[in-house]
Amino acid sequence: MAGAKLSARQKMINLMYLVFIAMLALNMGKKVLSSFGYLNEKLEESNTTVGRDNELVLADLRTKASEQEEKYAELYNQAKQIHTLSTDCHTYLQAVKDTLLNSLNPELQRDYESMDSESAGDEYFFTGERLTDNGARFVSKINSYRDRVIAVLGDSIKADIRNNLNKRFKTDDVDLENGLKQPWIRNRYEGFPLVATLTNISVIQSDIKTSEKEIYNSLLGRQLSKDASIDENTYKAIVLPSKPAFFTGETFEGTIVLGRYDASLKPDKVVINGKEIKEREREYYQEQKEEL
Repeated sequence: MAGAKLSARQKMINLMYLVFIAMLALNMGKKVLSSFGYLNEKLEESNTTVGRDNELVLADLRTKASEQEEKYAELYNQAKQIHTLSTDCHTYLQAVKDTLLNSLNPELQRDYESMDSESAGDEYFFTGERLTDNGARFVSKINSYRDRVIAVLGDSIKADIRNNLNKRFKTDDVDLENGLKQPWIRNRYEGFPLVATLTNISVIQSDIKTSEKEIYNSLLGRQLSKDASIDENTYKAIVLPSKPAFFTGETFEGTIVLGRYDASLKPDKVVINGKEIKEREREYYQEQKEEL
């Protein structure tokens, strides 16, 4: 019966069940903390890899700008500004993570199961109902990065790039199920264990690296698409004779192709019949061509 007294044996069994359930919950909690830690490691490794790729693309843009200034100088200037903004924000976020990690003893900084306290993150971001100076700066940095990147790209920004930036770095109040709203930073960082807070910040760093990569590809793709587009004002019919000269009355043979003349492309050397022509010789050939 429900109202009957439990025997000492039954009480002991019930207590053992409670202890067993608590142990399961505790063990599950530790596994979740470790999962966050391993995810954070993967994010940091990925950020390093994408960062290296971005450096290579930026170097390629720098080379193109030096060789074809008229085409790529402006694009490279935009890419440099994006790189500076991205590096600054990424470095700031890394400093926040380092500060939070330093709240632990050094020997525990890789022990994810010990990062179960929310006090480090809460004390860094919040003070009562208000944000700390660090919390306010955190939100301001993310908003500033988004807005300044969009400003650098200006009217040339593609719609999908703008949408991704607005979505990834959105800090608007979050709608709750009860119809109320909650500040973004409290929704994402208040009351979370330290390892989850670190992982959330790594996600923002990943978004920065990904956005930087997309922007570089967009800048390069825009110019390459322009180069490949067929425009009657830039492309002309070019006749390629089958041999250097024809005699009077001889039937002309050749090929007509569609091509373009690019004044911005400046060759670094000229080779005729396997021999490289020096600068003075090139000037001579150009003078002869103009006289003809």
